[in-house]
Amino acid sequence: MDKPVRIALIPGDGVGGEVMAEVLPCLEWVKSRGRRLQSLTLPYGADHCLATGETLPEAAFAELRDGCDAILFGAVGDPRLPGGQHAEAILLGLRQGLDLTVNFRPCHAWVSSGQPPFDLEVFRENTEGPYCLQGSTEPGRAVDLAIHTESAVRRLLQTAFQRAEQLGRPLTLAHKANVLKHGHGLWMRVFDSLKPLHPRVSARGMHADALLCALVQDPSPFGVIAADNYLGDLISDLCAAFIGGMGVAPSLSWAPHRPFRCSALAEPVHGSAPDIAGKGLANPVGMFLSTALLFRHLGWEPEAGALEAAVSEALALGARTRDLGGTLSTQAMGTAIRDQLPL
Repeated sequence: MDKPVRIALIPGDGVGGEVMAEVLPCLEWVKSRGRRLQSLTLPYGADHCLATGETLPEAAFAELRDGCDAILFGAVGDPRLPGGQHAEAILLGLRQGLDLTVNFRPCHAWVSSGQPPFDLEVFRENTEGPYCLQGSTEPGRAVDLAIHTESAVRRLLQTAFQRAEQLGRPLTLAHKANVLKHGHGLWMRVFDSLKPLHPRVSARGMHADALLCALVQDPSPFGVIAADNYLGDLISDLCAAFIGGMGVAPSLSWAPHRPFRCSALAEPVHGSAPDIAGKGLANPVGMFLSTALLFRHLGWEPEAGALEAAVSEALALGARTRDLGGTLSTQAMGTAIRDQLPL
């Protein structure tokens, strides 16, 4: 028999634990449907760091890398650790250490925003660019380095081309190669080299500032957008405004070349929101949808589709947290979604 899938749960800080608590019954639900699943909960976050001085110990990272298949992540960030080093060490450490090059952010209009029909996908390189955390601060001068390697760029763009081809939708590369001639010049060269391999994809590069303007005016012509770490972050967060806000935005990061056993990390796009933590105000929809993305990555398509359908049905029936104009608590919203799952 196949080995059980082993998922690590890292609730993290702030509202991370609150939204994760709502999807834990979904793990039991997939097991009731015959999926072989094991999970372990890890304490890494601000509380653990303040108590022990640890962020993500080497032994724990090795266990995640070699002993788990995927990670379900809540959020990190805590005002008691204002420098954010623990958040960088945990989340960015996992992304870079596991080589999770591809960050996938589907933007489907789960909640109507009054905008034109909206359904696009953003593929963001997840390990490099200016988020490589290399730079320096000196008197009167600060430097942040942006690093782009052809291997990471090619993995991200190949994935985006394949997805655009699968969907039959256009692909747009967001860049500023007119100014960032070295880094974004590399992106354009790899992009142009891949075009002939995907003749059915309508592919173009577009200056990121013009792209952002076009998205605000009318997002409907866009299908798949690819970008580096920094631009992809900005673009996907803007797109969240079209689908109901950050509380409903999901993401999945993965390593298409699978260098380790652990090859995926699912997390809602929102942060730890310490200002509302513990008040039952957080929206768990992004976590439910991220969990669905993880199920799909694991090959559990029926369960992924059923979980997304449960979210859609709950919203259609009027279930709303306060950020969506409703009155439901985090827990009540979670219940409303789970009530729509098939037995």
